[in-house]
Amino acid sequence: MGINEQNNLYIPRVGDIVTGTVVSVSDSQALIDVGYMCEGVIYKEHLSQEKITSVKDILNVNDSVKVKITQFRQGDDTDSLLLSRLDILRKEKQDKYRNEIEVDKDLTFKVKKAVKGGLLLDYHGIEAFLPESLISLKNNNTEKDALVGKKIIARVIEMKQKGRFERIIVNAKQLEYEAIKAAEKEDFAKFNVDDICDGKVTKITQFGAFVRIGEHTEGLIHISEVSHYRVKNVSDFLEEGQDVQVKIIKIKGKRISLSLKTLQETPWEIFVKDHKVGDLVKGKVVRKMQYGMLVEVQREVVGLLNRFDYSWNPEENLAGETEIGDELELKITSINNDKKQFSLSKKHLSYNPWADLKFRKGDKVSAQVLRIEEKGAIVEVEGVEAFLPIGECSVEHINNPGEVVKVDEIYTVEILEFYPRQWKMVVSIKSIQVKKNREEYDKQLSENVSSDQSLRDLFKDFK
Repeated sequence: MGINEQNNLYIPRVGDIVTGTVVSVSDSQALIDVGYMCEGVIYKEHLSQEKITSVKDILNVNDSVKVKITQFRQGDDTDSLLLSRLDILRKEKQDKYRNEIEVDKDLTFKVKKAVKGGLLLDYHGIEAFLPESLISLKNNNTEKDALVGKKIIARVIEMKQKGRFERIIVNAKQLEYEAIKAAEKEDFAKFNVDDICDGKVTKITQFGAFVRIGEHTEGLIHISEVSHYRVKNVSDFLEEGQDVQVKIIKIKGKRISLSLKTLQETPWEIFVKDHKVGDLVKGKVVRKMQYGMLVEVQREVVGLLNRFDYSWNPEENLAGETEIGDELELKITSINNDKKQFSLSKKHLSYNPWADLKFRKGDKVSAQVLRIEEKGAIVEVEGVEAFLPIGECSVEHINNPGEVVKVDEIYTVEILEFYPRQWKMVVSIKSIQVKKNREEYDKQLSENVSSDQSLRDLFKDFK
């Protein structure tokens, strides 16, 4: 401030801030006595930062007002003095909001300008700098220009005083990160074990698939929970982008374990729903064992074909005639739902010709010769094959059964052995002949034996 030492008169200088008294007011301006020989003029546009209709709305005569000298001209006849309150108001506003700026405080800034390395922000006239690396988690620097003129919330992370200037550094990226984490936490809290959720597969790995079940929440379907069937490659069952319905089976810390298979029918459930005892099925032999064969009749559903159910014929060698991978037609003979087991039979596909036979040892039956063999003859007795040994063909010694029996001829035979479970029957012609001869002998003996006839003579005559 300039003061004339001789008359103690104030000499205005541009930039001085002085307090004056309003001496007159009009709609467009006001005259203010600042202690100089002429009053200063303040126009409506320099009175307030807000748009006003009339100076009279703000100032009255005799009001005391602080102003800044923006122009001072001395002339021969008159001087001119221009005043303004804009810088004063701006400074007051800055001082007011300056106290609100603190490290670790979140404030709303307006983006002023995109510059090299970041953005210049404004907080009620106070400038702050937002580095490019701290703008967003996306780190897309091409969007800087699009942010100019927009409001942005950022956190003050550093305040440096360098001479008259203060450098304020802010971070918007951290707030974005914290907002996401808060949303993730809130989203995560909505889920509970046993919840059934709709989700979308986001990533396929060797050990499973990640599924997004919320806006910010993902869970993992482990490879063991993808399907009830054996899973070698997860990609054989799922693909990225696929919509799935899953069940939450475990929540530990921030990890959610999901299951796809718990919402699906098991192979066994599908099997028992579609099959019952007595059904005919086709299956593939997957394993041969001493006591039977395992047969897969439906994907990963395996039943037991016991060796006793191969055939009614004990001589048939089904195991020897069958290879792994061969397909068999079988009948389901039992289903144990509790143990998830079932048994199969091949022999029950056909009628057992021995089942209805009710023979006993010593019974006499008709037998038709089917074929002649070295050790005997094969004969048919009521639809089944029986064996007539060569030694049972005649009471006489013979070298070949064909000497006494002929193919297609029918003979009366006696059953010597009968084992229907083993499909075994042995018959004899000889035993009938022996019995017949014995009966004739006994008859003759009773009729012809006298006191003076010896047994030797009797046998001689009989022979």
